[in-house]
Amino acid sequence: MAASTSSPSYNTKFKYIGYSASKAALNMLTVHLAFELRDTKIKVNSANPGFTKTDLNDNTGSQPVEVGAIAAVRLALLDDDGPTGQSFSKDGPAPW
Repeated sequence: MAASTSSPSYNTKFKYIGYSASKAALNMLTVHLAFELRDTKIKVNSANPGFTKTDLNDNTGSQPVEVGAIAAVRLALLDDDGPTGQSFSKDGPAPW
């Protein structure tokens, strides 16, 4: 059965199947590792830097590296009571 062209998944935005699949895998790995380590002090979260200007995208991103690094730095500095099993952008918790 072919996908309907009216489906939200039938969109050029989703043409990068490898990226989409790896993002989904990262999200699930984050949740599973957080669960496995729930009785330890180790926190497992993922950082979403956003569309950041880097060599990977020929510097076409919409923000500088310093802004893209905000989520990762905040997560690296979490205390023992910090969240785990979530995804974060510079603005806070990010939806999957």
